[in-house]
Amino acid sequence: MIRKRLYLGLLAGTMLFLSGMLVYIWLSFFRQDTGALRYLLFVIVMLILAGLTIVVIGFLGIIFSLLAEKDLAILHKPMNYTFSLLYPIVIWLGKLLKIAQDRIQCSFVEVNNQLVRAQRSKIKPEKLLVLLPHCLQTAECTKRITIRTENCVRCGNCPVGGILDLCDYYGVHVKIATGGTIARDAVKKLKPQAIVAVACERDLTSGILDCIPLPVLGVPNTKPNGPCFNTLVNLTDVEKAILFFVAEAV
Repeated sequence: MIRKRLYLGLLAGTMLFLSGMLVYIWLSFFRQDTGALRYLLFVIVMLILAGLTIVVIGFLGIIFSLLAEKDLAILHKPMNYTFSLLYPIVIWLGKLLKIAQDRIQCSFVEVNNQLVRAQRSKIKPEKLLVLLPHCLQTAECTKRITIRTENCVRCGNCPVGGILDLCDYYGVHVKIATGGTIARDAVKKLKPQAIVAVACERDLTSGILDCIPLPVLGVPNTKPNGPCFNTLVNLTDVEKAILFFVAEAV
């Protein structure tokens, strides 16, 4: 829970910052101006207040869902709104407080995963897409698997073969992407109902934000050789993520 608290704390801090800005606008401009600008500022303040109200409702929904481990379907839209709209400000606030961005992104992924698990939704295996980064393949391998995963000989020198075995066994789609564009194209083409994504926290964060409101379970990879080079992932974690969506459907 400690890692989740980081993102949630920054989210709360962001809402306090926006509330302060609203009060500042009101006290500094609205009450002092008597011309036409007064009415324009009134509209701006009301719009900001409406947006802030939605954000607060979404934040409360996130907190309740995390604590009760229950899905609040009725609040999905404000929760998604809060999650996506405030993320850039959360990152900015983190920089201001000298908090490493990768720590914030790691916390973001943890919060997202728990919210997805609270939904407890089961789907057919063919409606699940497993997205993998190309950096799981060893740099020495000459087989090109980003276009055709069938080219992988599953030699065991990297995690890719083991994950492909899992996907074959459970009958789920799998795509190896070299970047966000290919991943987005795969989502548009296959139209999955849920995604299991393996990547670093940075790419997981951007992918989760891109896919909202589609549920995405993120499985962070490890980087023993540095980022984007011969990365690794725990196959058990990948299998657990797959089974979360399809366990009752296979």
